Amino acid sequence: MMSELNQKTYMLTLDLGSSGLKTAIISDQGDVVAHTYEPYGYILLPDGGAEQDAQLWWQLCLESSKRVIADAGVPKDRIVGICCDSQYFLTIPVNEHAEPLMNCISWRDTRGGKYNRKMMKGFPAVQGMSIRKLMKFIRYTGVAPTNVGADALAHMLFVKHELPDIYNKTHKFLEPVDYLTSRLTGRITASQHTALTMMLTSNRNWGDREYCESLLKMSGIDLEKLPELLPSDGIVGNITPAVAQELGLSTETQVICGMYDNQAAISGAGIVDLQQGLLLVSTTLSLNGYIDSKKTDSVKSIASIPSCLPGKYKLLCEQGLGGKCLEFHLKNVVCHDDALSVADMPEDAYERLNAMAAEVPPGADGVIFLPWLNGAYAPSENRNARGGFLNLSLETNRCHLTRSVMEGVAFNSRAALGAVEKFIGKKFDSLRFAGGGALSDVWAQSYADILKIPIHQMADPVQVTCKGAGLIGFVRLGHLTLEEIPKRTRIKKTFTPTEGNFAVYDKLYSQFREIFKKNQGIFNALNG
Repeated sequence: MMSELNQKTYMLTLDLGSSGLKTAIISDQGDVVAHTYEPYGYILLPDGGAEQDAQLWWQLCLESSKRVIADAGVPKDRIVGICCDSQYFLTIPVNEHAEPLMNCISWRDTRGGKYNRKMMKGFPAVQGMSIRKLMKFIRYTGVAPTNVGADALAHMLFVKHELPDIYNKTHKFLEPVDYLTSRLTGRITASQHTALTMMLTSNRNWGDREYCESLLKMSGIDLEKLPELLPSDGIVGNITPAVAQELGLSTETQVICGMYDNQAAISGAGIVDLQQGLLLVSTTLSLNGYIDSKKTDSVKSIASIPSCLPGKYKLLCEQGLGGKCLEFHLKNVVCHDDALSVADMPEDAYERLNAMAAEVPPGADGVIFLPWLNGAYAPSENRNARGGFLNLSLETNRCHLTRSVMEGVAFNSRAALGAVEKFIGKKFDSLRFAGGGALSDVWAQSYADILKIPIHQMADPVQVTCKGAGLIGFVRLGHLTLEEIPKRTRIKKTFTPTEGNFAVYDKLYSQFREIFKKNQGIFNALNG
């Protein structure tokens, strides 16, 4: 066994998600040798602020890395690289040593929205944004600033206008993944792929590494505050001697240019071409895949952006919350810790939820869940939209509610699927399914029936991001070819559509969309 371990090479991967840090050791055969998870939360502020502790992230990265290296039991000199991925549309101001000057500003933060709206004013306008300015952003970046401020440009503008002392001290603004690679190497960088959220980079062609002068002028962000741009398929450098000593690794260990978490998940699901798509139900919900060119549908909030793989553009279709909806249901409806609690939440709580959902028929006897707990995104954006249960009766129980949560998230994916297929110019004949939501067979079958296509449930779907980051890391270092990635991933089970359920789900989906359309005024009045 030891000789086999000595023959393989390994990658340390760090997946900095919305709710916690996954750390893993991945072999060049695609095996998850060891892994751990460290949860963390948000710091919610009364003025719309939502932050996370970036210094805590770094401490957890060091501690969890040491733990998985020890648990893996592999020769440390065979750990050849570190590859990081993370959530995105977050911003960290750092000093010259890549140390945070404040908490990381989250994608949930809305404090910069007013500065985006002021910047984008003009006539004629769409949703309050000047069409001329909007087209300029889309032409250069493929995306546009948000009205609500859920983007890195809004975060930087907030810091500049309301935290001038921090802005003046800021050496560079970074996304979380670039923050990690900078701490690991001592070299503060980003890439075309990871700097996209700043909306100041030229993304007309894959491989562009320039900030756009006209957008810099329009926003008022100083070029000197933005990181050096490396090739998206590049290597940042070796780990620092201090990190090497802390982790017990060689100073020759290389750090790969990082990527967004759903980019890593695509590779972890074995997708490397334009023919396959990935349904990712983690904290958030997204449809993912590749497209052969840069394009944008600003009405549907769908775009393609430069990926971290040469010449490939990644589908960007973010829908808001996914698995977080089920977590919300579990912690606030089923097992809420309050005066009526009679027991602690069981360790197998999610397995019990799956069993509860299976107790009621498809369609949950007409109960509909609205999944927009943090606003609606693609394909119909309304950040004021909110969630709820509809069509409850005296016969409704928690099993109905649980199943309706799963189905409501799946209805949201169905709303996006048609728009995505029109956007990419083809229909998917199946989708791969990953993230924590893919642990549920009930959810997988619901997706197959609602989308009317086979759903391929990935083996070990929770580790798909770490695995994908590791495989991409091996490709960068020349240990694998891109074409070998699919051979190192595995489908656990395929769920085929049940035609007998189509009529039930078609009816409910029709009402789901009507509910969204007809309640825009109410959502805006309550939350605008």
